[in-house]
Amino acid sequence: MRAFRTIAAVVAWAGLALQYALMVQSQPLDEALRRTGNFVSYFTILSNILAALALTAPLVAPQGALRRFFERPSVRTAVTLYTTVTAATYIAVLQRLWNPQGAQWAADTTLHYAMPALMLIDWLIFTQRGALGWRSVIPWLAFPLGFGVYTMIRGPLTGFYPYPFLDVVSLGFGAVLVNMAAMSAVFIALGLIFVLIDRQLARRSQAR
Repeated sequence: MRAFRTIAAVVAWAGLALQYALMVQSQPLDEALRRTGNFVSYFTILSNILAALALTAPLVAPQGALRRFFERPSVRTAVTLYTTVTAATYIAVLQRLWNPQGAQWAADTTLHYAMPALMLIDWLIFTQRGALGWRSVIPWLAFPLGFGVYTMIRGPLTGFYPYPFLDVVSLGFGAVLVNMAAMSAVFIALGLIFVLIDRQLARRSQAR
């Protein structure tokens, strides 16, 4: 487990660092600061930061509160859910909108494909089974809903919307609310699938 999480943590932080460097490289300070704000306004980035912390905390602070927090089955499942939605949304909606090359392709692949896969593997193999209930899905919505509210507040102030389906200027407020409701349904559906898988794996483990 330690070796896997070490490799996965290195991949996560490297992908985040590369993407940040690509966004702010060769920019004057004021523009670099603006782009830094935009960088941490992507759900992709935030979900990958959570994944990086979840992988790193048990390694660097095995007795610490942060490790205990991220080792909770509900928390670890939530982080895995967020990265899974990141991958699913990118594959279904966003990847056709651009064609990254070179270093940008490497960052893009790391954050949208490699890290969601690594978190899913970590969840399947190393997370405690049988601790999730159907109601566990409800608190998992807090983070994506908070992100949506943050985007709706920050967007008009900065003119920056991280994803086209959240762009109030282009789509209108009503359409964005519909998109947010649809995304919430995706989180709920995938969250319930995670609970179902957890229960099935717990039963198999008890039957042995």
